[in-house]
Amino acid sequence: MTMNRTGDPRAPAAQANESLHSPRRRHLLAQAGAWCMASTGLAMPVAASAQDSYPNKPIRFVVPFAPGGSNDVMARVFAERLSTILKQPTFVENKPGANGVIGAEYVANGQADGYTLLFIGGGSMTPALIKDLRVDLRKQLRPIAAIARGGMTVLVSGGVPARTFPEFVEYARHEKGKINYGYTASSSMLAAEMLHVRAGFDAVGVAYKGSGAAMTALVANEVQYVLDTPLQYLPLIKEGRLKALAQGAQERTSVLPEVPTLVELGYPDLLFAVSFGAWLPARTPDAFVQKLNVAFNEILAQPDVRQRILDGAMTPTGGAPAVHDQQIAGEQAWLADAARKLNYKPE
Repeated sequence: MTMNRTGDPRAPAAQANESLHSPRRRHLLAQAGAWCMASTGLAMPVAASAQDSYPNKPIRFVVPFAPGGSNDVMARVFAERLSTILKQPTFVENKPGANGVIGAEYVANGQADGYTLLFIGGGSMTPALIKDLRVDLRKQLRPIAAIARGGMTVLVSGGVPARTFPEFVEYARHEKGKINYGYTASSSMLAAEMLHVRAGFDAVGVAYKGSGAAMTALVANEVQYVLDTPLQYLPLIKEGRLKALAQGAQERTSVLPEVPTLVELGYPDLLFAVSFGAWLPARTPDAFVQKLNVAFNEILAQPDVRQRILDGAMTPTGGAPAVHDQQIAGEQAWLADAARKLNYKPE
């Protein structure tokens, strides 16, 4: 049997084939590349060069809900500004379905190259609300930045003869079996069910793929109320076609200053928090996340963007990626506790 110079008895061709896939071979090649760059006077390693060139192609925002909802509206604002800052086209792609799971799973399982982002309020992505949840948001994805926070608002059809939340509760109790509510995610559905228990009335839930469809049904009085972030509903509230009766945030908003919080109305445990943020696959390199985080914070510092968020009854957030991770952890814990108290079993 012929021995090669290293003492390996295998045929040279077989050894070469294996070495192409060998971790040691890959390590040596990486070292060789660095040595070659150093010998030519280039100080930057190959990986750093790739990071410096990021981004060099279009960026995609995946919104896991139908067009027209609060996620979609906010994503389009940030996509436009991100294009200017990063000097690359940035566009929004809607992938609705399964309470946001389809879009979230698509991004989580996609390439971790920094070019496909998920835009979502992630509190609803918890096993307490979704049976056989196929994506763990906080494990399979990593946050880029916290964008805005707020709360769900009790929004009532203009066809309902109630001007205040207590009047609406009395009306719903009187019209037992005739009240429907619309929801777009498991989190808003569970929040509504908690509201029913605490306020003492019943209502039948009707699922919609996005806030746009829920709003249309509300205007037509096909559903009598929804619990949703009020951003896209505000024009119809100002026109008097819809009514905002109670806010689920910790404090009143400047855009709806006359609308009390549920805490003020005597429900201290009903805080329906909503946080929006952008995410990438968990395997995405830190340098890409950091570059995007800086860009998002730059957008959030723009006065007109901040005012647009405030006008949507939310508060601009920003900060390090960990800020949004902490927000979502708190919201998921609250929803899990609510599901346990209501003995809710996800379907």
